[in-house]
Amino acid sequence: MSTTRPEPTTESRINMEQLTSASKRKTGLQLPHSFLRSEDGIPPLLSLLRGGRSGEVRLKLYLTASLIAAARPHEYRRNTPARAWAELLNLPEPATAGARRVSDAFEWLNDHDYLRVDRRRGVPPKFTLLSMDLDGKEYAKPTTEYVAIPLGLWTRHWINALSGTELAIFLAILDLPGNDDPHSRQPRFATGEQKDRYGFSDDSWTQATKQLVHLGVLEVTRKVANGGMSQRRNRNIYRLIDPHLDAEPGWPVTCWDGV
Repeated sequence: MSTTRPEPTTESRINMEQLTSASKRKTGLQLPHSFLRSEDGIPPLLSLLRGGRSGEVRLKLYLTASLIAAARPHEYRRNTPARAWAELLNLPEPATAGARRVSDAFEWLNDHDYLRVDRRRGVPPKFTLLSMDLDGKEYAKPTTEYVAIPLGLWTRHWINALSGTELAIFLAILDLPGNDDPHSRQPRFATGEQKDRYGFSDDSWTQATKQLVHLGVLEVTRKVANGGMSQRRNRNIYRLIDPHLDAEPGWPVTCWDGV
């Protein structure tokens, strides 16, 4: 199913600027590899996303919460109503349906140990980050074995442009070994076994990467590689054209979604 995503509203841009400025972040977000992929079981990233459009709101809200509260004491105590979060994420009807979707997402994140949320009735949600291992322990900023999510995801509003699946697979591609230099002998690629660790269906991966190509974020080429016993196989090579997301997308954008 495809949807058209409009340019962020003035309110969305103002709220995004205020939140990212208040966080004093000069760089983006660090996510441990274990958050994105798993050798066995469902990784936290995919668990967040399951559930259609509800999953998309959870994913975007969680990433934004992690961005702005990553500094000690890893908590957010400003009086930001659900409506403002909905505006920031450019959700339809931010004062009503959008705000309810945000409140539902905060409740889910609390119940599944992504965040500890103060959910007192009539009070804007405040939260504390928890361990990205989802064990309910205190948050610890990853210092090794992590993937760096560019700040441009927020400051250039790509978080509003991408569907949940497209965003998650963009994160997975950032996590792949290799680099984005077009002349590199070590480009990014994913074997079937590597893809399985992220848990996405082949259809989701294919459709999302097509959309990332369409948006000018990604380049995908086919390369023939020699396998064992002289077998030859095709392999997709991925290169992020704008890995820091320095440029805004062209609005409006059409997105495909599915997991």
